Amino acid sequence: MSGLQTVCVALCYTCIAVSIISLLVPQKRTRRVMGFVIGLFFISTMTSAVAEQVGQIQLSEIEQEEITIPEYSEEDFDNEIAQMTADNLTSALNELLLNEGIQAQDIQLTLKISDKGRISVVRAVIYINEADRSRTSDIRSIIYRNIAKEPEIYVDGEEPQ
Repeated sequence: MSGLQTVCVALCYTCIAVSIISLLVPQKRTRRVMGFVIGLFFISTMTSAVAEQVGQIQLSEIEQEEITIPEYSEEDFDNEIAQMTADNLTSALNELLLNEGIQAQDIQLTLKISDKGRISVVRAVIYINEADRSRTSDIRSIIYRNIAKEPEIYVDGEEPQ
């Protein structure tokens, strides 16, 4: 590591020297020539510093820790996306129903992800209270308008309406 440290120190000293020399160069015709000379000085100093230290840098001494990369299957990723989508849709549908004064006990969505990555709702099941039985047509309308799927509606454990 000392070889790398030596190269860095040489770089710092070279930058300081180049800065000081460029401040002392007059602004007239010699500016272009001196800029070229300063550039050559910078490049030659860096090349010689690196060339000196290349033999001393031992990369084999650096211990590399083994990093385990977790494995993800595409199916797990698709399932996670489907679950997040279902959660977001469920909360949005709950909010839409609440805006109409309908309290859903539970909303269950089954989603499918196509080979092209398109997510679609396969099944929508909504559980409602007995008090909202008369609003099943409103519920069907709200759900169909938003997810283009006719929901199955259950009232307090009864069969679908």
